[in-house]
Amino acid sequence: MTKRNILKYTIVLSLFTFFSEEVRAQQGLPIHGHYLISDKMLINPSYAGQNPEIISVSGSHRNQWDDLPESPSTQTISAHGVIVDRLAVGMYFFNDRNGAVKQTGFNLTAAYHIPLDDRRYDMDDEESVFSFGIGASNVSQKFDFSKIVVEDPSDPALNQTSYNALFLNLGLSFKYANFFGGVSALDISLGENKYFINNIEPLPTWYFMNLGYNWHVADGIKLEPSLVYNIGSNSVRHLDLNLMTHFAFGDQDQGVGLGVSFKQGMSAKVSEPLFVSPMLKVKVGTLKAGVSYDIGLSDYQVDGRKQGFLFSLGFDLQNPFGDRYY
Repeated sequence: MTKRNILKYTIVLSLFTFFSEEVRAQQGLPIHGHYLISDKMLINPSYAGQNPEIISVSGSHRNQWDDLPESPSTQTISAHGVIVDRLAVGMYFFNDRNGAVKQTGFNLTAAYHIPLDDRRYDMDDEESVFSFGIGASNVSQKFDFSKIVVEDPSDPALNQTSYNALFLNLGLSFKYANFFGGVSALDISLGENKYFINNIEPLPTWYFMNLGYNWHVADGIKLEPSLVYNIGSNSVRHLDLNLMTHFAFGDQDQGVGLGVSFKQGMSAKVSEPLFVSPMLKVKVGTLKAGVSYDIGLSDYQVDGRKQGFLFSLGFDLQNPFGDRYY
């Protein structure tokens, strides 16, 4: 009995699980969309500890549909910082629940940062640095057959309800003359990789490319346009167009940020907008928080629901090892 035949036994599955699995089959791990509000290390390991002055600790929670009971949801916790010289370490943990499927993962990351230029031609200029990083993830998935009705509960194929696999992440990034960018390859399989998508398909490897610019338009006001392009080994592509405005009222990036993100989905068969997301970010002292609200633009919906939200909360703590950076 194959895993595909198991699906034929399914009589009752919630409608939101069907639609969310269709979307996630294209997007890979559900944490990749958290990078703008929570932590860029989630899409590129070289961002770990790129600011040597802080130890970054962040948590996030996302509901795919904000007003649907038992909506697919994802939580992340991440932390990273420089520990010695130019070497940084980081980690993150995620938990995802989507109907009968529960997915968890743990990642360890290391990054190394090389200064490109000790000089600053303007006080608003970002420090120039080239970074590279590597990470390893352990991802586990469990399928709860008690949440569905099957034709033959004694089928031996139903005994295998969990899977586990190791993945490799690689990344490069830079900051120079207020430009920033990076490339990364995520979820490179280090062993058996199957049944992670819809419980029948392997998890695809994703390749991310991002580019942006920090434009200091006035004292205490900064615009940050950026784009993120990602393509999966399953040939599915996404393009994110982002614009953040930061109003500073102190040092260490304290202030309020307002922005918007637009995500376009692309594949060989169809190209359509997925959602647009207004964003709000606040940092006071060491405390930082952010929220985004996804306004769905595609045909993926459940009972007319297309909206979801993401919330993050964290701290930027003073790094006692930061003075050893150079």
